[in-house]
Amino acid sequence: MKNSFKILLVALFGMALVTTSCKDELLDYINKEKRKNNKRYDCPDLKLNIGDACKTAAGVVGTVNANCDCETKTVKYDCERLQLNYGDKCTNANGQVGFVNKNCDCEVANTTKYDCERLQLNFGDRCKTADGQVGIVNKDCNCEVVNTPKYDCEKLQLNIGDKCKTAAGTVGVVNQNCECVGSNTTTYDCPNLKLNFGDPCKTAAGTVGYVDKNCGCSAR
Repeated sequence: MKNSFKILLVALFGMALVTTSCKDELLDYINKEKRKNNKRYDCPDLKLNIGDACKTAAGVVGTVNANCDCETKTVKYDCERLQLNYGDKCTNANGQVGFVNKNCDCEVANTTKYDCERLQLNFGDRCKTADGQVGIVNKDCNCEVVNTPKYDCEKLQLNIGDKCKTAAGTVGVVNQNCECVGSNTTTYDCPNLKLNFGDPCKTAAGTVGYVDKNCGCSAR
């Protein structure tokens, strides 16, 4: 009899606990619903807040704007930050006009193309070396000093008919073989004139000239 009474007490106590637990859950649910129904929306008609996802009458997904309209983005940009697409004209921070590249940067195009970008010159353009000499831009994009005087006889750095000194130390002229031949030799560059290249002569006009490499008397 005593054991039966104990079992009954335990059962009643357990039911009381279950009833209390259910009651608490029910109250929590009611309170949540009250809070939900009393919630203040930015846009009560839509029961949504600004920035929430929404659907237009046509069923297009958009976002709620500040006017409580469901707004969809009709324009898609490659570069949202710039609101521009790749290749569109743009202006960089320095005010230079360029185009939008694939990195969404405003890139200024180099409109002038040079053979040698470093020098900003093309092949054959005049240039100055580091020591101030005038030269031309070569195919290696270096400023090359050109030996402007072209000599008939590079070894002597003289032209045919120029005065020179013979091996004997006497004054001569450069002949067609690029040899310095004395003017007192019996062998002449121009036997008909009995003169050598560079010797003084009289032109057809009667002025003083010099014997050229064609054995003619050219005016100076």
